[in-house]
Amino acid sequence: MENTTNTEGAGQGQQAQDLINASLIFARALGFILQEGEGIVVDVTGEINLGEDVKKVIVFKKDEQVHIYRCDEDIEEGTAVNLNTSEETATDEPTDSTEENQ
Repeated sequence: MENTTNTEGAGQGQQAQDLINASLIFARALGFILQEGEGIVVDVTGEINLGEDVKKVIVFKKDEQVHIYRCDEDIEEGTAVNLNTSEETATDEPTDSTEENQ
């Protein structure tokens, strides 16, 4: 199987466009997997730098797009969450009523 996002080989000679293409492909794949309002908690400490105070994010689907927002709650990485909002209270950010799916 050929790596079509980096023809030089895995981890070698990656260009910015290779990384952008891979990110867009993964976001699109998540869009097919996640249902509206569904998401997952991801720990971003270490290799990813979104600022000193950002330790976790929620990757979720809203309005047919994949979004990434900061998660201030102490939720274990990999936890599935449901960010349902009503039409009356819909905003550009998830509500504070993050619920864990069980």
